[in-house]
Order: sequence, then C-alpha cells, then structure tokens
Amino acid sequence: MAKLTITAFSDYHLFPQNRNPWGLKGLYTIIERAKESGSDVILQCGDFAMDSVHDRQGMDLLYRNSAGIPAFGCYGNHELEKVESLEALNKAFGVENSYYYVDYKGFRIVITDTNFYKENGKLYHYAGFSWGKNTSEGYNMLGDEQLEWLEKTLMESPYPCIILGHVSFKSISLASADAVKVREIINRVNARFHRKVMMCLNGHYHRDDISVLDNVVFFSINSTYNSEWIPNEHHCFPAEFVEKYPYAVHNAYFTEPLSATVTICDDGTVQIKGMQTKYLYDVTPEKFGGPLANECGIGCSYISNANIKLI
Repeated sequence: MAKLTITAFSDYHLFPQNRNPWGLKGLYTIIERAKESGSDVILQCGDFAMDSVHDRQGMDLLYRNSAGIPAFGCYGNHELEKVESLEALNKAFGVENSYYYVDYKGFRIVITDTNFYKENGKLYHYAGFSWGKNTSEGYNMLGDEQLEWLEKTLMESPYPCIILGHVSFKSISLASADAVKVREIINRVNARFHRKVMMCLNGHYHRDDISVLDNVVFFSINSTYNSEWIPNEHHCFPAEFVEKYPYAVHNAYFTEPLSATVTICDDGTVQIKGMQTKYLYDVTPEKFGGPLANECGIGCSYISNANIKLI
C-alpha cells in the first residue's frame, strides 16, 4: 500500500519589509512539525512570499529546509506583487513552468496555476498586482492550455493524484472560473481509473473547510497566521502594536502558525490532523465585524480534523 504523509500550510504572507509580525519564525515551527510527524513532503498552497525573487531567506528556509524534506507549492494571487515577470518567479522557485507535477512515493502531486484571467478572448497571467483582473470572461482560472495539460497529466499518471491550487475547484462563486471544467476532468479520469484523483488542496480564503464531492476530498486549508482581513480600519489592537505593524488595522492574527498533517493512502484512506491556536491580543473577527462563515468555509483559529474513507 502506498502512503504519503504531507505537512500542508497556506497563505503565509511573508513580506520582506516585516510588514507582518511573524517574520520567519513560523516557518521554523512548521518545518519542525513536519520533521516530528515524519512527513514525506511539505506542500504550501500559495501566497507564501511576496518577493521571492529578491528576498531569498524565506525561500531558502522552506525549499532547502534543515530537515531535508522536499517542499513544493503553487503560486497565489499575491506571489507576483513585487516580481517583474512570471519567468522571474519560475526561476526563483526553480521550476520551468508555473504548473507541473511531481511523482513521489507512489503519488502524483499536480501543481496548478490559477492566476490567469481572460479579456477580449485573450488569456493573461497576473503580474504586478495582487488580484489580477476580474472580468466577465473569467479570472482565477487555468485556461484551455493548462486544462488540456491537467487532463493528460491525470489520465497518464501511474499513481493516485493530489491536485494543488491556490483557489478552490468546488462549486462556489469565488472558485476558479474553470472549477466546473476541472471537476468534469476529475470525474472523467475517475470514471476511467477508479480513485485516480483523491484530493484537491487549496488555500486563499483564510477559511477552514473539508468536504467530499464525487468521491474526492476538497480540503481548503486555513491561513497560517493572517485570519480575517477587512478593507476598513479597526482599532482593536494596542496603539504600540499598530505603530510597529500599521497593516494590523485591517486584520486579525493568530498567535501560532496553523498547519495540517495529511496522511493519504491509495486504499482511499485520508486522514487530516489539524490544530487550534488563539487570536493575537484576543482580537477576534467578531470584535470588528469580520464575517465568520461564508460559502468558502468558517473563519476561525483552527484547522479541523477529518478521517475519510473514499469508496
């Protein structure tokens, strides 16, 4: 029986200017957890580092970690904020393309890039800004070429597959514009090869959500530190904290980094071991009117546990 143990996290939001209060310390914690859990691989689900080209310390800490555990990840919508081009980002991550796959210990990890939008019939990649462009033709999408690659990659895999992407492929309004097409591909693949695609893993929403759809686990993992974000300012943190971290007036933060241990077996068993932490200075989303639950999941200071048996 093939078994893969994964340490997963998302939306670390590492800024080179120390805009956020955690810096690199949470990465040391996550890597230590991966080591203690005997994880085979570390997966990050996007929005890891805002300037991975010029700020190498965080990149080296994760991707050349002291535990010697292979690490892979997808790009989030914030990944290109301070990067001049997709080519430069690929070089920083040491990959030839923004979407690719890795065969590891009896599983295929399929990394997608959901940072495309379409305008006037033409596909563009996000660059230089954090949200891309929200057009009626679609955004947070893969595009036809990547969809074709995805189906080929899944169909030809000799192993069970895990699909990694920054945004969800579930049937929610904030999902990838190609979510329906992705699920159709997954269903075609699984109809031909039983349980070929076992899990879709994503971040982005800073929410906790685990569900099973068409015999596939959809795991939307909570953010590492940055809980709720609102466009308007709140005044819940101490003045001296805000003076040091001005961006805090838009946020609620966790005291400890959230990550999950996922154990997946080719017999259909999926175990997710989450964790719980607290809010920094007890500033919860309730205190400034942040939404606690929506279609993307629950806004909370934890990652849920789950024991799932796919049929």
